[in-house]
Amino acid sequence: MFKVYWTNPYTDESFGESFDVMIDAIKACETYRQSGKTFVTMVQENPNQVGKMGVDSIINGKTPDGENYDWKKRRL
Repeated sequence: MFKVYWTNPYTDESFGESFDVMIDAIKACETYRQSGKTFVTMVQENPNQVGKMGVDSIINGKTPDGENYDWKKRRL
């Protein structure tokens, strides 16, 4: 399932529409942008998502599921 959201620039009202096929959602985005709508965006729910997004903590060099985490940001 895909959703397209947009705002009417004259009334500042927000709207949304659901699509089952990605290409239909993309075409709707294009149509809304060309017609002058603002804040046009498309989102998709991840049906396989069962937990929190990302890692919420690193304790003693390990992620919550026990994987080693040793990435460090290096300055150039």
